[in-house]
Amino acid sequence: MPRGMPEVIATKQKFYRVSNFPNVIGLIDGSHIPIAAPSLNEDIYVNRKNFHSLNIQAVCDANQIFLDFCNRYPGSTHDSFVWHNCTLYRRFQAGEFGGAHLLGDSGYPLEENLMTPFMQPGNHSKVNYNNSHKRTRVIVEQTFGLWKSRFRCIHKSGGNLCYTPQKCAKIVSATMLLHNYCVRRIPLIGVDHDDEDPYNVDDPDDPDPQHEGIRNVPAGQSKRQRIVQEHF
Repeated sequence: MPRGMPEVIATKQKFYRVSNFPNVIGLIDGSHIPIAAPSLNEDIYVNRKNFHSLNIQAVCDANQIFLDFCNRYPGSTHDSFVWHNCTLYRRFQAGEFGGAHLLGDSGYPLEENLMTPFMQPGNHSKVNYNNSHKRTRVIVEQTFGLWKSRFRCIHKSGGNLCYTPQKCAKIVSATMLLHNYCVRRIPLIGVDHDDEDPYNVDDPDDPDPQHEGIRNVPAGQSKRQRIVQEHF
């Protein structure tokens, strides 16, 4: 993640140039990586699409670089649970990034440090907010697509990783670091920010459906409303 205010400001400016969404420091999402059925606690690795996986949480920047990831949770774990139990969440709670926030899909709770879209936008300003949110957040979907197109072993077309969950997590981590290495050294061709799958990977991870455990935080609601009023 960005360190120090100069890096934080530079990151915000890059995201703002995408679609005018303010104070964004990263884009968060989860992706299921297929693995073979483990011999221990097999049931907790079965995700809602009924295959065994690791639920990988990642945060990326506007240049499709992974800034942070969490790889230790099984496929049955909800995205919001992973978020609330990762180190990055605690860093945000401690105020390390000031007033900056992440953008996440509707599977995440609306919080002061995590802006989500309106489920039912009631006016033109909220529609503009949602459009800007979508055009910015789609970069994380594109990042996942580029990552999986480079390393087919983590894509469903490659079957699944036939190792223990712990070793699979290490393989996933290695591919993410190698992805960053490639992006920093190989210029990317410009992609359409309306296209969720510009690399033709065709492996979308739909937002986790909201469940009773998700509660939108009042401070997050107030901040989102303020963003709408001041920017959209």
